[in-house]
Amino acid sequence: MKYFLLIFLFCSSVVFSQKMKQIKIVDLENSKAIPNARIIFDHQIYYSNDDGFISLPENAKSFDVSISGYQSLSISDFQSIIHLKPLYKDIDEVKIVSVDVKKIFNEVYKNYNKIYYNKPAIYDITYSQKSFENNQMKLLMVADGKFWTRDGNYNAKEAFNNRFDNFVQMQIDDLRYLKTEKGDFDIKMKNQKGNHEFVGNFFFDYELYRIISLSNRKKSITSARIIYENQTEQEISYKIKMEADLIYTGNIIFNKKDRAITHYELVFDQKNHQPTEYKDLDGEKFQQQLPNGIYVFDFYKSGEKYVPSKISLKFEGSKFTQGDKVFDFRNSREIIFKNLKGTDEKGLQNPVIIKGVFWKDMRVSDEKGMVNLSKEEQDFINEKADEN
Repeated sequence: MKYFLLIFLFCSSVVFSQKMKQIKIVDLENSKAIPNARIIFDHQIYYSNDDGFISLPENAKSFDVSISGYQSLSISDFQSIIHLKPLYKDIDEVKIVSVDVKKIFNEVYKNYNKIYYNKPAIYDITYSQKSFENNQMKLLMVADGKFWTRDGNYNAKEAFNNRFDNFVQMQIDDLRYLKTEKGDFDIKMKNQKGNHEFVGNFFFDYELYRIISLSNRKKSITSARIIYENQTEQEISYKIKMEADLIYTGNIIFNKKDRAITHYELVFDQKNHQPTEYKDLDGEKFQQQLPNGIYVFDFYKSGEKYVPSKISLKFEGSKFTQGDKVFDFRNSREIIFKNLKGTDEKGLQNPVIIKGVFWKDMRVSDEKGMVNLSKEEQDFINEKADEN
């Protein structure tokens, strides 16, 4: 199974009409910014941006900060800079303790509905997308809205019949930022059939099924080791090597008591895979190189079940070549699920077409909420738009 280029979405967290304070999360040993650190305060989820910044309500004093690879830290008083201590400096120096990660994946998949929230739910979310062409940002979109799921599961049968709305819907309430610039890509590609991965990637059970399928391939070699362990959790590093120069690595955090994966990362390396040759609408040949990338799923415990706090999908190195023209793309999507609300509703009032360019005719809001743009993103927003 190969991971193909799709258009994905990127995000931050938002709360409205409150006085805010900004905190920066950094590495204790080198003072480098730590992106994607999580804070849960007053039943709301917050994540640091690419520059390590998080905006919190002014009354936020007592909360925990956590991220894979660092010691969690409990904060009782306001600090403008929070230092997190690494659990280890170099994975290669960690003592090797082998573990059967395939067994863990299968166990969690088998007991999925016992572990993860599986009732109708509406989440407040921030949802956005970034894309780059030849290392130049061409799109930034950030929006606040709602995300509804019927049971937290991907339904393959309904997806096959294009009935995605039966089990997942999304609504946009405020378009916070939007800027697009015209790219140079001019290969006349044929229309491709819809890919269920776009919606499937919203669901962790879909990803578990996919990683289990990869590890069960006839010539796949799967290995894993524990790189950190305490009384309740194990951090496990794993690797799946395929026969065709496709390598999948990653880390999971496994709660030993609840038998739950609370953090999942998959890094796929496809750069050594041979490009695929196609013909465009004029019959001219071009080549497409599969991208590298990373998938991340984060969960936290609410009551007796685990609920999602973030889904992140990032791709780079998707390269199209035709003659002397080369187009190198990277793009990303992150969704932060800011809170959980159980519901009897069978959907949302104004759902968008998730797989479409739903923001095309939306008005950008003057209110920016609590979105923390990185310096790169802010610079792109502030640049003068193309005149062409």
